[in-house]
Amino acid sequence: MPRRKQTLPFGVTSQVPLSISGDVWKKIEKHAGFAIPPDIRSAVAAKTQTMRWRSEAWQSALPTREAIRQIAGAKRTTVGWLKWMDGLSDDARATIMSVDEWERFDLVIKPFMNCVVVSCDKTLPELKSDLASKEAQDVRHPWEDWIVELTDLFDQCGLPTPARTDVDKTDNQSPFTIFIWELQKLIEKHYRQHDHSIKALAKAINRARSPRKGERTRQDE
Repeated sequence: MPRRKQTLPFGVTSQVPLSISGDVWKKIEKHAGFAIPPDIRSAVAAKTQTMRWRSEAWQSALPTREAIRQIAGAKRTTVGWLKWMDGLSDDARATIMSVDEWERFDLVIKPFMNCVVVSCDKTLPELKSDLASKEAQDVRHPWEDWIVELTDLFDQCGLPTPARTDVDKTDNQSPFTIFIWELQKLIEKHYRQHDHSIKALAKAINRARSPRKGERTRQDE
């Protein structure tokens, strides 16, 4: 069954393609400590661009958890408003609207607002069930898929892929982790993940590559 993200599907994406100059590649290679063939450079740039597109769509969609929060808030507001209106004294009602206006309120507006509450009561359990479902819990961020794709690409070409989690600085850190650290500097801040520390990045890389069906286990080096 295809993976389903915890969102309501109305994300749209539009971006200028990623371009990495030869000089920038040389700097990345110098920091990472290994050379990257021209064809691999092109593949890395393409996969990174795809991740940006996917991430933009991901971030522009409304998360299910946020939808639940907003709908629950709308229900509370509507119920509170109806209770307040029903609790008004005759004198207060006469001050706010005429008798004819109150009749229209009772015949049109009040039934509509009650329908809003009923709709919220119907929708909230469905969204909560979706959020709690196994598919929702197994959701993967586009960044994680990007890491897996780059790892597979490097594996196929005999390039380093381990990610150490026992070092806090770039000194002695795995070449692949340093490569991702440097590569992330070339994309927008809101598409980066775990860029506050090299150790956090290494841990996130290993989590993204955690064993699944048909995948081998990668041990930290």
